[in-house]
Amino acid sequence: MNITIFIIVYVLIVMGIGIYCGKYIKTLDDFALAGRSLSTPVLVGTLVASIIGGATIVGWTGGFYAFGVDWWWGEVGTICGLLLAAIFMAERSRRLEQYTIPDLLRMRYDGKTATIGSAMIIIGDIALTCVQIMAIGGILSSFLGLSNQWSIIIGTIIFIAIAFFGGMVGVAITDTIQAIMLIAFLVIGSAIIVINIGGWNILISKLPDDFFVLTAHRKLSDGIALALSTTGTVAVWQSIIFSRIFAAKSPTVAKKSMYIMIPVQFVCKFCVFLLGMSALALLGPGRDQATIFATIVLEGSSSFIGALLIAVVIGALITTTNTILLSISVNITRDFYQRFILKDIDNISSEKLVKVGRLTVLGIGILAMLMALIMPNIVSAITFTYTMYSAALLIPVYGGFLWKRASTAGGFYGIIFGGGVALFWHFAGKPFGLDPMIPAAFSSAIAFIVGSYATAPPSDEQLRVFELMEGKSTNEYGN
Repeated sequence: MNITIFIIVYVLIVMGIGIYCGKYIKTLDDFALAGRSLSTPVLVGTLVASIIGGATIVGWTGGFYAFGVDWWWGEVGTICGLLLAAIFMAERSRRLEQYTIPDLLRMRYDGKTATIGSAMIIIGDIALTCVQIMAIGGILSSFLGLSNQWSIIIGTIIFIAIAFFGGMVGVAITDTIQAIMLIAFLVIGSAIIVINIGGWNILISKLPDDFFVLTAHRKLSDGIALALSTTGTVAVWQSIIFSRIFAAKSPTVAKKSMYIMIPVQFVCKFCVFLLGMSALALLGPGRDQATIFATIVLEGSSSFIGALLIAVVIGALITTTNTILLSISVNITRDFYQRFILKDIDNISSEKLVKVGRLTVLGIGILAMLMALIMPNIVSAITFTYTMYSAALLIPVYGGFLWKRASTAGGFYGIIFGGGVALFWHFAGKPFGLDPMIPAAFSSAIAFIVGSYATAPPSDEQLRVFELMEGKSTNEYGN
């Protein structure tokens, strides 16, 4: 079978499964959380296909290609973020039976804090959707010979179609299948490429002398900032982590799955590292980071393995983007449309909420596509996304659910100062050569602590969330 036809058929199958699953969607729980029914194998599968998804493989291959071992700072952050989520939030937050991180912020703080948190998540998720679109654009451009603009437009159409119809049910099913294939073909594909180059020693000899120098491409402070921003992103990643936690069959399943993810994703990241190394050795520097993955897979491996790996990565891109669009959709539907436009969170049909959610998917997909057309490169888009998530939400979310003295004002100002300083520092061109994550994290922590001590302590109703997380009380908050 022609490789192009094979990839098209695979993608159509993935889309078909997702769209077919749409007929089982009756409620917002079905659309956003697969009815809260995911078992450990399915939950791990969908986590693998999302955390080690298409954009990660494409973007991180470009990162290792451009920055060498400096990009491993991001993996340090990933492991720390997964550990934070597994130890402190997975089991406990699943007991609260909510939909989104803003729902958690509403329970712990108030509606105002939840709204500003939702706005920050939406900004981060739109940027993340932009990364996904750039990733599939790079693959289509390299493989099919299309222009970058047309590749991005076609990729966006594919993403919107499956998210519009399929919901989380379609994601869970396709992700589980793809996770197995993704791990297998990453290991096989990267090994074949290294062997074709001549083995490890030959590969090393073809790399620049500074490839393994930790600070060759970025200052130590920038490396620490990347680790910190990745830690925060993974720890509070609503579209990837918390959407899965809330969809787990039980709190125990949620926690167990997060721990299993740590060694699995490390093996996959090492394979991606090999792809980045091989690309630099074979292709030399100066290539477009978004096209590096497709180019090295096609030129360095057998056509059959390369086609399979590219097809699976495109499939993972589709389903991961579906999840991200669902995250934005649920945030906008629940935190803006349902609460501020309808001003009635109890007397609204599930069918209408699903309809609004789907229309939101359409609008956000188009907006992210426009961003993808103007972003300088995929690594810059990834870095911006990580910084926004982490700076705004890490301290208020984890601090609020681990420190009982945290007040509503502390949570609110922690989000405002963290996200605000990150945005300012980014668009101001990184004053003093300092990565935005450093001043943003410092500002968020100071605002969170000072705001909490300078204002009244939380009420008994706000503190009852701690009993709910430990399973000592019945959840009367509602959804």
